[in-house]
Amino acid sequence: MLLDRKRVKFWQKWVFAFMAIIMAGFLLMIPLGGFKGCGGSSSATAQLDKEIAKYQAVVKADPKNVDAWRKLGLNYLYRANQPTAKASAQQADWSSAATSYEKAVKLLGRQKGKTARLAQLDVLDSLVSVYLFQKDYQMATSTYGRITALRPKDAQSFFDMATTAISAGDTNTALLAFTTFLRLEPASPDAPTVRAWIKKNTPSASPSPSPTKGTGK
Repeated sequence: MLLDRKRVKFWQKWVFAFMAIIMAGFLLMIPLGGFKGCGGSSSATAQLDKEIAKYQAVVKADPKNVDAWRKLGLNYLYRANQPTAKASAQQADWSSAATSYEKAVKLLGRQKGKTARLAQLDVLDSLVSVYLFQKDYQMATSTYGRITALRPKDAQSFFDMATTAISAGDTNTALLAFTTFLRLEPASPDAPTVRAWIKKNTPSASPSPSPTKGTGK
């Protein structure tokens, strides 16, 4: 399989992110009453419901509150990944998390300076994780396009974009991203495998039609 080691590393990144989200939610809830027996998950969800309601109220009162949009997205993500979450509710919370993060990205995009750019990248990374949880590889690839626009010299971002594009079945984007990856990091240990993939997946030029005999052309 193409780039087995790097693909495993790539997906491990998001598995670890998932575990970090669960652990963060676990630690967040402990000071607020802890988990007691089988009611632990329900108490965690109840607390997340309160947090979501709180930040919904904040962004309603102040739609330009970037921090509140980010925290709202994070709490939706926590709730979506609760062990007891039903599939339909999980999908709804992931969608709400994506919407909240998009609001934050839009607001940060209006700000100037390095701090705002780094904050925007951080939110976009979170947005990618939401789309990967949803297995929406097309949207994850599109989000990587926004990340690479802000981080044009980061080879790893282009590599991750290419890997995600492959999962989305978007060979053209994968070719462009891998080509940029090679330009930025030509001596990478993965460069030979990437070059082989590019060669294998680059469309061959169509042969020129032969002149029709007897036409004099």
